[in-house]
Amino acid sequence: MLSRLLSLVLVAALLTGCKPPADSPPSSPGVKPVSTAPSATVKDDLGREIKLRGEVKRVVVIGPGAIETTYALGAQSKLIGRDSYADFPPAAKKIAIAGDYTGHSVEKCVALHPDLIIVQGETWDKGRVENWQQQIGAPVAALTATNLKAVQDDFLKMGTWLGQSAVATRLAKTLDSAPVKAPVAAFVEVGRSPLFTAGKGTLVADVLRAGGFSNVADDITGYQPFGLESLLSRQPEAYVSPSSNPSTKVLAELRASPTLSKLKCIRAGRVITIKGDYLLRPGPRLRLGIDQLKKEAQRITLAR
Repeated sequence: MLSRLLSLVLVAALLTGCKPPADSPPSSPGVKPVSTAPSATVKDDLGREIKLRGEVKRVVVIGPGAIETTYALGAQSKLIGRDSYADFPPAAKKIAIAGDYTGHSVEKCVALHPDLIIVQGETWDKGRVENWQQQIGAPVAALTATNLKAVQDDFLKMGTWLGQSAVATRLAKTLDSAPVKAPVAAFVEVGRSPLFTAGKGTLVADVLRAGGFSNVADDITGYQPFGLESLLSRQPEAYVSPSSNPSTKVLAELRASPTLSKLKCIRAGRVITIKGDYLLRPGPRLRLGIDQLKKEAQRITLAR
């Protein structure tokens, strides 16, 4: 399962990518809207002006987080194409697949006649996006958020493009978070053999911060292998283990490890299992990850 999670983490790095579903976060009260006009010209995350030809009625979205955002904005009726990794909300799986993290299928997109294509992920560059835009004959907007503020900004951009600016402003506010005075030091495992973690400049690290934790791996950048000796020398207060299906078995597995069991936090049971989507997907359910982490941080702080 861990190797699958690591694969999903790397894909998330590439993809990062009506009433909200039941698994969506509640709204909360600080973000200024980008625009209120559905046809307004708003720059994407690559600094490109996205010039729409009137109201967007048909949109292809490549990136699970952006798919979730489309539904949270109440714009799902406009959705005509998705990526192969989009699995939430369940209704999204009924939408035609138009591509994956490597890009969209030009032929499929042309056949769908979209007014706009939104791609989400850290690796999109202007050259690729411009090339697809020319081939398809419709605007292509790239979203490349790697922190919560950028995710909030992307909510606003999508809201403008899809004619849901007011909803987008409320949605963006749900990711507001106040700084924590005494964060709990934690290590995030995104792979175990070899040991992999998320360093600074990643969405995971920023969600961790918003949830009341500091990252013991903040001296590395991006998703990288992390030395066991280095981890043992830092002795984090908590061990965070995201997965597609969080289970109590994780603690037993870690305690059975001849190496990781040397960590005091594992011996003390301070292992936090959390759904990977709540940390990895740049979408509305990040709020659920922040809230769960806050509860865990408070529990650990009170037990100090």
